[in-house]
Amino acid sequence: MLNRKTIIKLTVVLAIPIALWNIPAPAGLAVDTWHLVAIYLGLLAGLIIKPMSEPIITLIIIGFGVMFMEPATLLSGYGDSMAWFLATVTIVCTAFVKTGLGRRMAYILLGRSGNSTLGLGYLMMLTDLILSPATGSNSSRTTIIYPIFRNIAEGVDSYPDKNPRKLGGYLTILSYIVSQSTSALFLTGMATNAITASLALEMLDIPLTWGTWFMAAVVPAGLVLLVGPFVVYKLYKPELTELTDVKIQAKENLEKMGSVTAAEKKLFIIFILAVLGWMFGPKLTFVALGTQNVGFVFLALVLVTGILNWNDVIGAKGAWNVFVWYGAFYGVASGLAEAGFYTWLADLLNKILDLSSVNGLLVTYVLLLVSLAVRYFFVSNSAFVASFFPVIFAIAMGTQADLMVLTLLLAFFASYGSWLTHYGNGAGLIAFASNYVSQKEFWKIGTIMVGVALIIFTVIGLPYWKLIGIW
Repeated sequence: MLNRKTIIKLTVVLAIPIALWNIPAPAGLAVDTWHLVAIYLGLLAGLIIKPMSEPIITLIIIGFGVMFMEPATLLSGYGDSMAWFLATVTIVCTAFVKTGLGRRMAYILLGRSGNSTLGLGYLMMLTDLILSPATGSNSSRTTIIYPIFRNIAEGVDSYPDKNPRKLGGYLTILSYIVSQSTSALFLTGMATNAITASLALEMLDIPLTWGTWFMAAVVPAGLVLLVGPFVVYKLYKPELTELTDVKIQAKENLEKMGSVTAAEKKLFIIFILAVLGWMFGPKLTFVALGTQNVGFVFLALVLVTGILNWNDVIGAKGAWNVFVWYGAFYGVASGLAEAGFYTWLADLLNKILDLSSVNGLLVTYVLLLVSLAVRYFFVSNSAFVASFFPVIFAIAMGTQADLMVLTLLLAFFASYGSWLTHYGNGAGLIAFASNYVSQKEFWKIGTIMVGVALIIFTVIGLPYWKLIGIW
């Protein structure tokens, strides 16, 4: 039954798209596109105000929307490979629980870690760092790493619905912080980085090689990565801080598990194949093994070997929750891109921001902050960079800004900007789907970490770049 608080929240959420729908479209924007903006902002308000769970409020808004708009436009996201990838990898994670392989790997890893929870956080960071130069998808890395550390949390009786703050919440939000940090450190750390480098070369004639990227990133981005576990520890401190007794218990539990089962062996082999696929699949030109494809093959192998069955698939609630709301969100965002909304927004910003006579460094930060502010409109890092960076570059070319400095800052904050929301990157969605951490905490901690990154790049990064001759 709906209570008064829920009714008020729901009314506010529905009022936003209804009000915008009935306001005349701004000059230069088609009526249908403006209506799509109204739907998008309604979905965004639903995720923020949250009168009901994300899938429910999404279905309500889309349910009303299809009465006035073409259903194919609003539902197109459900045919997108990224939406299905998020669902498949979340389903596959249940195989680690069902077979016990996740617990076994967690107990082994826990036994070899330090005696503090903070040390465990740094172990997660190191694991991600080792994989990041060769794994061009941070979503893939999160798929590899997060289930193992989640099993560590479950091993100490920390579940989404039971003692989440004991350990699981800290490891969950940290997985997102670490994933985006390692993505910024290497040109090959995230697929979106290649788009940035390509646009910089094409529009600004700035070559961002692997070496140039790493040399510019190693100090400021390295510091962001290094302080990440500590900052999250302070902002979202786990109730469990010492692991000495837990390590003893982990050793006992590992002994109780006995020998590795046949199902664990099969899953481990498939897991290694998936890791190799994510690392080297794109290099195999005779077969399509991109990030999403490997996720589908991973699930197929888990099903064909009998590790999971149909009941396991339909029982993975987190997977279908993400699929329902993200699919709609992504579809509407893609519709806006196809309708030229982002180009219109870019032209509008270009008219408003006359920065030709403004100090170059100030221009750089204004454009960087604008790029962060619009992140709430994007549910894909690649879509954000591909559609919005050309706008920023075009504006910058008529200013006194140092184009190399601006390009590098935009390149690194393409990763960090994802922290502002839980839907800005697939890695965040995978972690968020576990339900260990609320959306409010996800956004709060992510926003603070963006601030930390801005301070580090301003106070240390810019002088360092000056020292090594970047500007």
